[in-house]
Amino acid sequence: MNNKRNWLENPTKTQFLISLTVYIISLIIMVATMTDFFQKPFDLKVNIVLLFLNIFATITMLKVIRNYYKNK
Repeated sequence: MNNKRNWLENPTKTQFLISLTVYIISLIIMVATMTDFFQKPFDLKVNIVLLFLNIFATITMLKVIRNYYKNK
């Protein structure tokens, strides 16, 4: 059997912290872009692509968090 370690399924503490930091920063930037935060706060523009990107990034990050604590 080929026993390769995938960082999504078996994240180390460093990989977990780096991916969590990148996720939070990118989520803040995308929400600021979607809401046009720098001109008018809380004016949500409908941008389906960024919305789906946020949803899928959140699902992936939840899987990484679950796998990190499961394998800990």
